[in-house]
Amino acid sequence: MIAEDQGEAGGRTPAGQAGDSAGSQPKSWPAMRRQPVPGANDGFRAGHIRTVELHPYASESWFTAEGARIKARRLQRAGLPDFTNWRFITLTVANRSISPLTAYLIGNDKMRRFLARFREAIGRSFLWCWKLEFHEDSYAHWHLLIEYLERIPEEMLADLETWWGLGRVNVRRVKRADIRYVFKYVAKGPEEVPEWVAHHKGRFRVFQACRGFYTVRQARQAKREEPRSCLRAVDLFTRLGWDLRMALLVMTDDRGNKRTRAVKLRMPFSALLAMRAYESIQRRIQLAPPGVVNISRLQAEELQYEHRKFAGLAGIPKNAAFAA
Repeated sequence: MIAEDQGEAGGRTPAGQAGDSAGSQPKSWPAMRRQPVPGANDGFRAGHIRTVELHPYASESWFTAEGARIKARRLQRAGLPDFTNWRFITLTVANRSISPLTAYLIGNDKMRRFLARFREAIGRSFLWCWKLEFHEDSYAHWHLLIEYLERIPEEMLADLETWWGLGRVNVRRVKRADIRYVFKYVAKGPEEVPEWVAHHKGRFRVFQACRGFYTVRQARQAKREEPRSCLRAVDLFTRLGWDLRMALLVMTDDRGNKRTRAVKLRMPFSALLAMRAYESIQRRIQLAPPGVVNISRLQAEELQYEHRKFAGLAGIPKNAAFAA
């Protein structure tokens, strides 16, 4: 599966846990407290909703322009280090007799050993992060940011190409434009994604940082636990197709408080938006702000119900109202 952070909160409670009848619990168990409803104390007045709108949805993804902006904002909240005087290293794969996928797998494996050789050469640990990009012929190359503030000696530059051993190595002092480039999207949309990437069903990492790289976010503790569900590996095109049939449901009360959630649609959001635009032209009035679809409270309740009912599916069936 594509290495995108995306998921849905499960709404079912396993048998024997909170949600079973109180009479089925042993008397020695402590009383189970009712869990608060998310957003219940945000001041939102559910009985006084003024407007209900559908906005475009974008999940975190380096393969769409909006998804990359969401990822960059999350990384900024985690706390990025000061990149002043860091080294910006570009690593390429010269061999075009192998497939782009093979070149990516070899380079991805080589990166770990390249960083280890650099660490051994300077005699200390350092912060680093790398970002994957693609040439026009769909072959991968890597942009590596390293916390090394001194000028790299000439004799060491030759060693860098030996350690990498796959192609050209370019080194320069990091610039402000380099930082923007590293945290920019890999592709503006599905049409710019290399075909071998779009159909790859294995783990695919676009960005990686070392332990301790972020200044605010604490390192996550790995927990070993049984999987709660069986996941089917899907490719990137499938994931992006799911996103097309999702929207952000934004409800606003009479005091201006908003409540937002992602919901699944029976059709692509773009098709729904086109239908509403056609209706607006026919009636010669603006029904909603550009890029937004106004709906009724009843329609919003139906969307939320269908989203919960078909939570285990990628999309909502077109005949969802009659689905068993």
